[in-house]
Amino acid sequence: MHRLEVEFNRVLSLFFLEIIALCSVASLLKINVESAVVLFIFDFLFVSLAFQLTKALSVKLGLLALGNVVGLFCNFVFYSLNVVGVEYFGEVFGVFYTISYPLLNMMWMVTFWSLSLAILPKTQNMKTKVKS
Repeated sequence: MHRLEVEFNRVLSLFFLEIIALCSVASLLKINVESAVVLFIFDFLFVSLAFQLTKALSVKLGLLALGNVVGLFCNFVFYSLNVVGVEYFGEVFGVFYTISYPLLNMMWMVTFWSLSLAILPKTQNMKTKVKS
């Protein structure tokens, strides 16, 4: 039974890695380069933060894949808003979008990191003791 569980986690991890790669490629090809860079930054920061915590690799990769799907959706919505805003308001909206784009991306990233890091438990050596 243990061997079956290990193989299931391995297959699940590969599935999540494929989702992560597909989100990155879709972001690069279908949206724009900036959204792909944002997803790469998100992936790098998430891996550096979450992979130090204790939980199965498949759970961590599942959270990362979910974050990539959320990021892909958010960047698609931001890009669509930019296209419509420039069409209706002109190039002035493009300036507003350029300034607000990093802030909008930071909002979904920080929210997702907070929620996903709450799911993953701390490692044993990082537990804090309560003094009385």
